[in-house]
Parts: sequence; structure tokens; C-alpha cells
Amino acid sequence: MQRRDVLSGFAFTLIAGLARPVLAQEGRVIVSKIALLDGRVVMPVTIAGNGPYLFLLDTGGAGSLIDAKLARELKLQSTGSVRTRGVGGQAVLGSYTARDVIFGGGARQPVVSLSAIDGGFGPRVRGSLAAGILTTVDSDLDIEAGEWRAYPDGRPERVGFVKLERAIRSDSTLGRNAASPRLYGDIQVNGMVLECLLDTGAPGAISISYDNARRLGLWDDARPFAPQATSGIGGSGGIGRIVRANNALFAGQHFDRPLVLLRGPSDGARSHDGIVGLTMLRGFNLSTEVKTRSLWLQRHSDAAPLPERYGMSGLWLENKGNEIRVAVVGTGSPASAAGIQVGDRIAGLDFRAAIASITGAPGKDVTLSVATNDQARSVRFTLTPFL
Repeated sequence: MQRRDVLSGFAFTLIAGLARPVLAQEGRVIVSKIALLDGRVVMPVTIAGNGPYLFLLDTGGAGSLIDAKLARELKLQSTGSVRTRGVGGQAVLGSYTARDVIFGGGARQPVVSLSAIDGGFGPRVRGSLAAGILTTVDSDLDIEAGEWRAYPDGRPERVGFVKLERAIRSDSTLGRNAASPRLYGDIQVNGMVLECLLDTGAPGAISISYDNARRLGLWDDARPFAPQATSGIGGSGGIGRIVRANNALFAGQHFDRPLVLLRGPSDGARSHDGIVGLTMLRGFNLSTEVKTRSLWLQRHSDAAPLPERYGMSGLWLENKGNEIRVAVVGTGSPASAAGIQVGDRIAGLDFRAAIASITGAPGKDVTLSVATNDQARSVRFTLTPFL
């Protein structure tokens, strides 16, 4: 369904919950403010004069989302439900209409369609904006300048950019409601070319499907790894692994020993080989050319990498009934060196306290009461970067 309105000198076509500005005034450029917050790209959004609320810019999203609690608080009009697919499989989400929406103090749209989920955006963020914000009109996502710029009549010549052909694509496997084209590009990991979704909503640098991780030899019990869960729309995608690859090549830039998330075997089939996330993408300014379905990337001066994050204990714990059990122990980790094994029970702590005890910065000392076959012992180790 498409809807056309005219506001502030521009006509807008509703596409996947985002506006496509249509030429109405020669030479106009729409400028909206963005920012990096806690390692994510966010934009302030007002809805019918309420807010602003921070929304995540998610180029991996085919539809825009809002916190269900906020949708109720704003008394948004319900329009039924939509079926979508995420990390954990299919999900049915409530659908709402928001009116008079202003993006970053610049672009304005009379009507926006949003699907509602319960939380999941993290502190201070109340929703996400789909890839259509870049893929339905020539746009710049200028992280260096803190701006999203839309060019209704096409962007001027790009100088100093690398062009990715066939980067703007629709994915029919996501269902009929996923009308927003997304961004794709190739990356070489250890010399193997992978076709990846370019996802500013993904916090890491690179993630790879289980099958490709096996082909690359990265899913290997002898290789040091930190366990990491994958989750999102549809629920949990299971337990994956964070490892180091030897090297990566993306948009003409070389990356030495990047961290890579390997998705587990239960993380469902996808139409791409993996994901390039914001940890890597934030080092580039992104510019789309919709007519040729191309993406242009420019390495910018403020390209310092984000701090690397992974569980430095190497433990993954599960709460089963009234017991806390060790589900995974990462190879080469401090917990492994201390002798903790899969199936061991953590005693004397509730689940939240147990998680807190193994989480923290390098140098933190951890002491756990660990029971193996009903034989309890005190185990000590120090959180240490081990990958």
C-alpha cells in the first residue's frame, strides 16, 4: 500500500514505513541530525509534537519499529498485525500508524507505519528506522558530520568514495510487508568472499553464518572463542561464538585480526552469508544512488574503532529450574584454564548475581562456588582478554 501527501513543499510516498521525498523544489537538500550513542547511530524523532524520542538507524531492518509501551502511551492508531522474520524465526507484531513525524529536526512525514515490539532497543532508544531511510532516495549517512542528508533530485558527484554495485536489494524471503530494500556488499574474510547484509543496527563488526564459519575453519573447538548468544525478532538464535579472523578486506580497506561473530547452527537460514555491522561501518560515510542501486563508501577521518567487547570469562550460564548450569566454556578462556566444565553447577548465587559476577572489565577477579557431580569447590580466575 502506498500513500501520497504533500507537506512543507515536498511530496512523500510511504514505503515500508519511511518517506521517499519526491522532487518538488529544485536543488533542495533535507538535512536531519544523527549521533553515535553507545556504539549505535541514533536520530531524535518527534511524533505528533511528542518527544523527541531516540530511534536507532537500522539498515538491516526491512520495517520500522517502535517500543510497544511507547505506542500505547502515544495512543497510536492500531492497524492490525504484520508477520515478519528475525534472528529467532517468524514473529507476528502489532502494527500502528504514527502521524506528523519529524526526523532529526529535518525531514517531516505526515504518516509512518511502525511495528511494535516489547523493548529490546536498549537504554534510551525507543524504536528503529528501517533501511528505506537510505534506499528509497539518494541519501548520505554522514557519521563524521552527524547528519542524514536526503537529495530529492539526486546527489551531486561523489569524490573520494568507493562504489559498491547492486548494493540496494529487496529480499522476498522476509514477506510481503518487508517492502524496504536493504544494503548489501561483499567482504573478504581470510581470503573468502562473503555476500553480507550491511547493517548499522548490528553492534559488532562482522558476523558469519554457521555454514560459512565451518567452510572457513573458524568454527573449530581448538580455536579460542567466547560464547555469545544471538537474539532479535522471533526470539533466540542460539549460542554462537566470537573468534578472531586473520584478516578482512572491505570497501578497499584492510582490517587485521578482526573479531567475528559465528552464528550457531540453530540460527536459521538466511539469504546472505553474513553481516557487516556498525563497528566496521561507522568508519565510513555511506551514500546511496537509488537509480543505479549502488552504495558509495568513503573512509572518514574519525574512524577510530570502537572498544572490542566480548565475555572475558569465557562462560555461558543457563538458569534451569532452580539451578545455574554452565552451558558453554570458551576454548582458551580464563574459566577453561581454571578447570570449569560444561554441566558444572554454580552454587550460592541467584542467576542475576552469577551473571554480574562474571561480567566486567579486564583485571576483575572472579570467585565462584562450582559443583561437579555434587563435589563443590571454590574457583578463582581473572577476567582477561584472551582472543
